[in-house]
Amino acid sequence: MDESSGQSIYELLTTLWRRERESEGLVKLPEDFARRVQEYVGSVKHYLKVSDRQSLSYELKRAELEAVTSLLNELFGLRLRKILNLVLQEGSPENLFDFESRIYLNLLESVKEYRRRVRELMVSVAYRDWREIKSILVPVYFLKEHGKIVTPDRRAYGPFKPGDIAVLPPENAKILEMKDVVRVLRVLEPEHGKKGD
Repeated sequence: MDESSGQSIYELLTTLWRRERESEGLVKLPEDFARRVQEYVGSVKHYLKVSDRQSLSYELKRAELEAVTSLLNELFGLRLRKILNLVLQEGSPENLFDFESRIYLNLLESVKEYRRRVRELMVSVAYRDWREIKSILVPVYFLKEHGKIVTPDRRAYGPFKPGDIAVLPPENAKILEMKDVVRVLRVLEPEHGKKGD
C-alpha cells in the first residue's frame, strides 16, 4: 500500500473540513472525491485484513482509518447543516455533491408540503364556516412566465406572465405547481344556513 495515499486523503479531508467550517456556503468537493475516499478506505481495510494485528503498523493504520472516518463524518455533518438551512430558506444551493442534490430536492419538497399544510390549516381555521367551490378546472396564480399550454384534449391555454390568474386542468396545475411555476388557489364561499361567531 502506498503510504502517501493515506496521508494525502487525510490532508485533503482536513483542508476540506477547515474550509467547510470557515465558509458560509457549501465548499466545492473535488470531482474524484468519492472515488479517492473509497479507494483509500478499501486499501486500508485490505491492509488491516492481511496485517499482523499485534504490530505497530496495524495499530497506526487502524487509528488513521478512524481519524479519516471521523473527519469524513464531521465534514458531511457540516454540509448537512448548511443544506438544511438552505432548504428552510428555500435558497438555491451551489456545490452540492452528487447524492446531496437528490436529498436537497427531497427535503425542499417536504418543507414546501409542510408549509402548504400549515397554510391550509390557517385557512381552515379562518374560514371554518366556508366551503371550497368544486370545479373541473383548478384556479392558479402564475409565479413565473410560462408559454402556451396544450392539454391532452388539445385545448390551448396561455401564454402567461407572473401575476396572471387562470383556470387549468388538474393535471397541468399539479405539474406546474411542482415546478414552482404556479400557486394553486382555493375558491371558498360561506356555507349557507350557518351563523357566524
